[in-house]
Amino acid sequence: MNFIDTIYKKILDMNKDKFKLEDIANFTGLKYGFDYKTLSKAIKELVKLGKIKELKGNSFLVNRDFYTVKCTILGTSKDYAFAREIGASKDDDIFISQANLNDACHGDTVIVQVGVFGKERKYRKELPQAFRGKREGKVLEILKRGYEVVVGILSINQNGIATVLPDDRRFTDSIFVAPNDLNGATNNTKVVLDILDYPSKLKMARGRVREILGDPSDAKVTTLSIIRSFNLFEEFPKEVLKEAQKVNIPIEKENLDGRKDYRDRLIITIDGEDAKDFDDAISLTKQDDIYYLGVYIADVSHYVKENSKLDEEAFKRGTSVYFPDHVLPMLPEVLSNGICSLNPNEDRFTLAVEMTINGNGKVVDYEIHKGIIKSSFRMTYTKVTKILNGDKALSKEYEKIVPMLFQMQELAKILITRRENAGELDFDIPEPFIKLDNSGEVIDVYKKPREMADRIIEQFMVLTNEVVAKHFDSLNLPFVYRIHEIPTSEKVQKFRTFANSLGLKFTAQGKEPKPKDFQVLLKNSKGKDYSTALSKVMLRSMQKARYETENLGHFGLALKDYCHFTSPIRRYPDLSIHRIISAYLENSLTDKKISEFQDFVQRSAERSSTMERQAEEAERTVDAQKETEYMQTKIGEVFDGTISGVTENGIYVELDNTIEGFINISRLPKGKYDYDENHYLIRGVGKTYRIGDKIQIRVVSTDIALRRIDFELANFHRDISDNALENNKNKVFSTKKTKSKTFKVQVHGGKGKHKKFI
Repeated sequence: MNFIDTIYKKILDMNKDKFKLEDIANFTGLKYGFDYKTLSKAIKELVKLGKIKELKGNSFLVNRDFYTVKCTILGTSKDYAFAREIGASKDDDIFISQANLNDACHGDTVIVQVGVFGKERKYRKELPQAFRGKREGKVLEILKRGYEVVVGILSINQNGIATVLPDDRRFTDSIFVAPNDLNGATNNTKVVLDILDYPSKLKMARGRVREILGDPSDAKVTTLSIIRSFNLFEEFPKEVLKEAQKVNIPIEKENLDGRKDYRDRLIITIDGEDAKDFDDAISLTKQDDIYYLGVYIADVSHYVKENSKLDEEAFKRGTSVYFPDHVLPMLPEVLSNGICSLNPNEDRFTLAVEMTINGNGKVVDYEIHKGIIKSSFRMTYTKVTKILNGDKALSKEYEKIVPMLFQMQELAKILITRRENAGELDFDIPEPFIKLDNSGEVIDVYKKPREMADRIIEQFMVLTNEVVAKHFDSLNLPFVYRIHEIPTSEKVQKFRTFANSLGLKFTAQGKEPKPKDFQVLLKNSKGKDYSTALSKVMLRSMQKARYETENLGHFGLALKDYCHFTSPIRRYPDLSIHRIISAYLENSLTDKKISEFQDFVQRSAERSSTMERQAEEAERTVDAQKETEYMQTKIGEVFDGTISGVTENGIYVELDNTIEGFINISRLPKGKYDYDENHYLIRGVGKTYRIGDKIQIRVVSTDIALRRIDFELANFHRDISDNALENNKNKVFSTKKTKSKTFKVQVHGGKGKHKKFI
């Protein structure tokens, strides 16, 4: 989202149809780096786009009739879809009927005309309650297809007609495959298709088999299918691998390129046990109350040159993608684990940030250099944690760095306190760790520990990213920032209602809350049953962090300046700004080069944001797959859990190991229930089920294909047979809206869309 889109969102957040330039200036408080000249320019562009109208007397009117926006299509299994503006949240989705899709498919990037279209009206009553009241739209143009490949099961009927049933039915129900496009695939196999023709009103989709994955019932094939469905591939093109081999050569000692030599410093890396690519290293010394922190980041831009084959592939991938059993790296392993990795006892080129920090955690001086280092120790979070906890054997083995480790802990605690005082939001939501055996089977799922060693690296990297962002923002050079905007007033109000329902007072005054307003609630909920639930609902009320060329600040970190600089091996935005930083340090930033970078950072920010979202979705999907496989072995077992979401159709429960399942309302005590959307609860038959409540459940069933886990109350007494209960799922719940936004739900079985609130 560029600054014009940002200003437009702020105009909508004002909730005023008619406004003046001064109104939007006062509303934003000019806190986003926009002066009156910039605001005026944005307003003129919005007038051109038709999103607002210019009136007499220097006034403007929000156009509620028709305007166009760039969106991504989100398909459904119904006769309608939604369009989401690039960079917007799902709360702002635009409703589009089948008649107005104009052959657009799930995932397509399109131009949507927003307005009121008569044909949509007959569909409104069919929409789930949560989607009513949304804007309506019509697809005018398909800019880019979202699906180039589709994964599904191949079926060949008795007449030899071959079709593929896609795993993701939002794209289409069926894809035709001609005999000469089967490429050896046989009936009932999972395949990857290249899309040759997209579905339309006149014809079905057509595809060609690119890859045969194997038996659909094989767990490994299922995981591979998910990866392929996101158009992710392990293999790099041959020309990319060839180029990587060519640049993966040892550093010549006389070729320092004007770099500062740090090889006499005591420098270490701290990473996970299984990490193979080390893109950050640190050093620390202390004199009196002053800390001298050095952060050294792999100089990947020295090897991955702009417009090279390596660069094109890195731009395409955008980020490394992490799964429980393997990684899809952004760069070929020969580089990511080789010359670009800060391996111990090997000379490596870096970009270095040297910071002088006082006893209050404030950076009082800093320098940024191109450098060369030789890391002395490859440490892990586990080892550092044990040393800090007094492990004598490890302390003796690493006695050379033990004093430095304790000083790092000391400085990290100071930085944590400083960040807390500034209002940083530390949600501390547990992450799952999925443990596999050698064959890829899940043997355990548990909360990933977050020790002091992790916090040390977190704090040092955040500080470094802040310093770099602040420095280059002051230079007014093209740059890629990591931004996190202020929550919308609508989301703030919804969160306020939820917090009040827990007996918490959300103190934010006015229309723009401060990070501190949220942080107070996080602190007050520590140790409470609803702590994790509160964190998740709060997180959902936030905007989505993304990459942007305008420095709009980071609300969650309570920072005015922030970027991603510290992971260039695995993130393209980091690599992008390394190029700019290197050019600046080498004094090679000509006007022509600055102009080229201006275009480059815009493309980099947009692509990086897109690929980050795709990677996160792919990782979540594979995790859900593995968790479902694991819980398949636990059917009938009883677990403690916490209610993590509430819908009109039942409740979501998260177990202590972070796995989440669903209790259908048919598995609650029989009777009528009131569903209160605003307070995240359902109430009935003398019992209230509220988000954050502790609960005991029994695992009932799993569906590997749908990645679904079903629970029931541990003390649930069935008065009907299991078969009858399963049959009831095919019935529909009767619901009706009441004046208080509460829905009456009659428990007689039913099947419906589960809408998670978390």
